[in-house]
Amino acid sequence: MPISVVVPTYNEADNIKPLVEALARAFAGTPYEVVIVDDGSPDGTAEIARELAKEYPVRVVSRPRRLGLSSAVVDGARAASGDVVVVMDADFQHPPELAPALAQAVLSGAELAVGTRYGRGGGIEGWSPARLLISRGAAALAKLLLPEARLLSDPESGFFATRRACLASIKPTGLYKILLDVAVQCRPSKIAEVPYVFRPRRAGRSKLGLVHVADYLAQLMRLAGWRPFKFAAVGASGIGVAEAVLYALRDVAYPAAALAAIEVSLTSNYALNKTWTFRDREMPWLKGWLKYHLANFAGIAANYALSNALVLAGTSRYLAYLLGVLAGFAANYLLSELYVFRRH
Repeated sequence: MPISVVVPTYNEADNIKPLVEALARAFAGTPYEVVIVDDGSPDGTAEIARELAKEYPVRVVSRPRRLGLSSAVVDGARAASGDVVVVMDADFQHPPELAPALAQAVLSGAELAVGTRYGRGGGIEGWSPARLLISRGAAALAKLLLPEARLLSDPESGFFATRRACLASIKPTGLYKILLDVAVQCRPSKIAEVPYVFRPRRAGRSKLGLVHVADYLAQLMRLAGWRPFKFAAVGASGIGVAEAVLYALRDVAYPAAALAAIEVSLTSNYALNKTWTFRDREMPWLKGWLKYHLANFAGIAANYALSNALVLAGTSRYLAYLLGVLAGFAANYLLSELYVFRRH
């Protein structure tokens, strides 16, 4: 059995029969199976799927309650008999007729084939501008925090195919966005993309809510090794280092003392970020130190200019330096992630 289609479900009674029929038409003449992983749907989704199994190559994995889409996909992959697994939703937002194309891309050599809404030829129907903006922002955040996500035009996609061995080995870090786990934990290098138009649900209600947003952000942090928080902690330690230098040079004119404080704290921050925040990224010490200075020039300039202006305006030198550091934090992290410690 070369191809398995894993479909996680919860309250999809109105969709499951049309989906199975559509997949039968799509895979006509090709050996396949549909593995339906149902999380205790009270609307009888699993019962309908079992009836369909009498006529179609359907297998049903029943779970007692809602345990999350990601773990459902992993359980489905472990129960599948195919070497290639296509993952898709049951609500027809993922077009069943494209499932064979995703599977074929993997059979032809790709390690991962992703149905993309954002690649050339893809699109989304029925979304408000606000929802489109949120989705684009979420994708951009994933690409900022996860180097593996930068290989994908649509890192949030739930419509993809890969080898069963990869999916079966996944340890989910979130409830819903299993593709991020595949990208980070399996590290596929040969990736194919199949564009499609994401359309409104055929039947049933959307399950998207604030819990999904919160879970997505937490998953990004876990997969990123909590790097933004580590970077912030290192920055906070740098403030302490700089304030100590300023105190040690309290009898020196502020412009000279501030330059010394910036340089000492910058070198301290670089050392800590290299050995802790970005310890999985290889970088020669001196080269990285120079790149770190270059990348942080904008933040350094803002820090120096703002803190000097505040001191001239009568603000405490310690508070002035703190406000200068905060002004450059976002730019410093962005450049550190994408330039200094970039994973190639």
